[in-house]
This record gives sequence, C-alpha cells and structure tokens, in this order.
Amino acid sequence: MTIYVPQHIVPLSPTVASPLLFLAGPVRGGGDWQSDMAEEILNQEPSALITCPSRWGSAHKLAHHFHQPYSKGEFRQLVWERHYLKQSGLESNVPGCVIFWLGQENVENPHPGPESYAMDTRREIGKFTAFAEVLSWFPEMATKMDVRVVVGGDSGFYGLSVILFELREALGTEFPFHTTMAEVAKHALSKARQ
Repeated sequence: MTIYVPQHIVPLSPTVASPLLFLAGPVRGGGDWQSDMAEEILNQEPSALITCPSRWGSAHKLAHHFHQPYSKGEFRQLVWERHYLKQSGLESNVPGCVIFWLGQENVENPHPGPESYAMDTRREIGKFTAFAEVLSWFPEMATKMDVRVVVGGDSGFYGLSVILFELREALGTEFPFHTTMAEVAKHALSKARQ
C-alpha cells in the first residue's frame, strides 16, 4: 500500500491489482478515521494506492507507507483533492473509488469552526451526486465518466437520510450505506475493479 498525502501531485497509474482509493470525509473534527480506514484497506488489499487529504506529517504511524520522496508541494490542497477525487471516482479508465466516511464529530477534538462540521465533505458528496444525475440524463457521457462512490459511517450523521435519498435518486437504484470500515473497504475495492 502506498499513501499519497497533500499537497504534492504525482502521476499515478492505478491497476486492477493496485486500485486507487480516495478517503473523503471530515478531516478537522472527525478524529483520525482515515488512519483506521487505510489500515483496513491494507488488510484487504496490500497493493492499494490511497490518496488521503489528512495533513499527516512524517511522524504519523503510517508514514512508512507514504509515497517517497515525502514532500509538500506547491499546490493548494483543494487543487490536490480535486485532482485525485476526479481520478479515483470519475475517470472511467481508472480502477478506483471514492470512499466517503460520514462519522460523527469527535467529542475530544471537535471541529474548530467557524464553518460547520463536515461542510467540505457535504459539498464533495453533493458534486458526485450531481455528476451521477447528469450521467443518467446523458448516458453517452458514460464512456468518459463513471461515478464510483461508496458511503459509510455513523447512522447518526446529521443529514444522512437526505444524502442517501439524493444518491438513490441520482443513480436510480438503492444506495447502500455501510456502518463498518471493513464493509466500506470491501465494497470500494469491488467497485474500483468493475
């Protein structure tokens, strides 16, 4: 497993054997769920490529998995995120998937504000929902784009029922929600290889 962290953009060549998974979800105030998810993915697929927007440093417990040379790039993190979100979850020729983990706000280390907890996550999942809806309207675009998203987390996440309703409506099918990281990783790896 190789983990790519912000903000250095490097060319990636995911394969079916080494799919690209983007860990999307609350960073500030969400705890270090990304670390737990990366370890679960490692247990299921040791050769996976993971892009993670957490600002982990070289002392992080998973630092030995970081892409080398480990360095911060000149890009703004939002540019980095958009690049890898698109590659892992939308480009039809890339074996990849975006994992949205919608966990409750961490009680010991809550979001500092002033904006709402998970604000960026809600925007990102809304974008993928919109892409899915547009593709259902214009199926000829599906040769260039394919929406690959898996959602899991805490069933008490504020607004979850609306998020899942929107995804179900956009995709025209029931949209599963997973409550364990093992289920999310398994589904994401399967979806990445379709």
